[in-house]
Amino acid sequence: MDSNPINNEIKWNLVEAALSLPRPLGITCALFSLIVLIGYLCNIEALYRPIAGGPATHPLTALSILFLGLGVNANCQNQRRSWLQRLLTMLALLIIVARLGEATSGTDLTSWITPFHSLVMLDIQAGKNNSMGVNSAIMLLLIALALGLYSVKAPKYSQFAASIAVAVPMVSFTGYTYGIEHFYGQMSLLTATTGFCLAAATLMLTADHAALRSILSPYIGGKIARLQMIAGIIIPIALGYMLVKSFVSDSVQHQSLFGLFVVIICWFVIMMVSMSSIFSEKVDFERRLNEAKLATAALSDSLTGLPNRRKFLEFGQHEVERVKRTGNDLWILMIDLDHFKKVNDTAGHDIGDRVLIAVGSLLSQSIRKVDLAGRLGGEEFAVLLADTNQEGCERVSENIRQNIALLQISGWTEFYGPITASIGCAKLSATDTLEKALRAADEALYQAKNNGRNQVSMIHT
Repeated sequence: MDSNPINNEIKWNLVEAALSLPRPLGITCALFSLIVLIGYLCNIEALYRPIAGGPATHPLTALSILFLGLGVNANCQNQRRSWLQRLLTMLALLIIVARLGEATSGTDLTSWITPFHSLVMLDIQAGKNNSMGVNSAIMLLLIALALGLYSVKAPKYSQFAASIAVAVPMVSFTGYTYGIEHFYGQMSLLTATTGFCLAAATLMLTADHAALRSILSPYIGGKIARLQMIAGIIIPIALGYMLVKSFVSDSVQHQSLFGLFVVIICWFVIMMVSMSSIFSEKVDFERRLNEAKLATAALSDSLTGLPNRRKFLEFGQHEVERVKRTGNDLWILMIDLDHFKKVNDTAGHDIGDRVLIAVGSLLSQSIRKVDLAGRLGGEEFAVLLADTNQEGCERVSENIRQNIALLQISGWTEFYGPITASIGCAKLSATDTLEKALRAADEALYQAKNNGRNQVSMIHT
């Protein structure tokens, strides 16, 4: 049985669901990037320019998304694929760094690595927007950085980088929503969508860490955080859209300022909710831990640490129901320390407590995980042996009896001799109740005592 109370927490289904998303999202993004490249190969403009006259997804952007999408998928496989993930991330980084270096220096660094370069140049000469924008390069750089940090076991920093990466395409979405061109610039709607999915996939790799784990918590703090975050995104965007269309549509400058205001408000809310959810989850975790400890204490014997009578009877009833379903054997052992009152009267209760603690520890070590040992009160202990035949019960009972007699209790055994125990065993059949089996085990225990103590007696119910 698991004695750690925190391991008994309910399953975090949203975290499990989030951890299952990176692989399909990564593959989907990689497929969309292949479609873009096929569009260039077959000269089908609609495949790489989703809005006629709008920005196109540059071949290098598509290639970077392909590498990073496959990198996310490799990261979801196993440790043996880590070299592949690092290689793919490095290839994407080379492209992205070259593009950023080109934008900074004003030199041509990417033409020689650009697939379908001639077709791209024809688009540009025709006045069409077809380049890997700086905003796209920054987004992909952050995704690559997040993947790299995740691969070197730095999930918190990876989550931070991926969160910023998610923000870049969201700014572009705001631009497309409000009709503010310089919000999306050279980032096509296709690049923004696949980039958002790729950033989200990278972010979901860290769903069981830091702020994201707190937000996905099944407890009250996580539920409140999710509602706050949804409201903090939808309401400002919806109100902003109505206000832009109603009051500031006559001024491009006002539209830009208001659009920027909406973006800042959304991300301010997201950051505030994320931070508060972390602290809320920490506080709630402590509360749940303390409650779990109290619940465990209510079902445990404070001296020996074994389950108490209440826990033993609850577990026993559960096992009775299982026996009725499966028909398997279940044996109950009642264990009573011989002349234990003499120990307390002669050597004191401190020595008596040492005896009980030692016996409790011995019983815990003598049974399997599927079995249960408990202290019913005083010097009386009990054991439930699941799926055990008579031969197995006899062997376990005799081992327990012999090992108790071998215990060395400082302050007692060197002066007064060994501690001994009488053990009564009863088999519970599919038609019996727990109470009947316990009475039978008690009868067997009295037989063992009447026959001279320090022995095992067995009864079939």
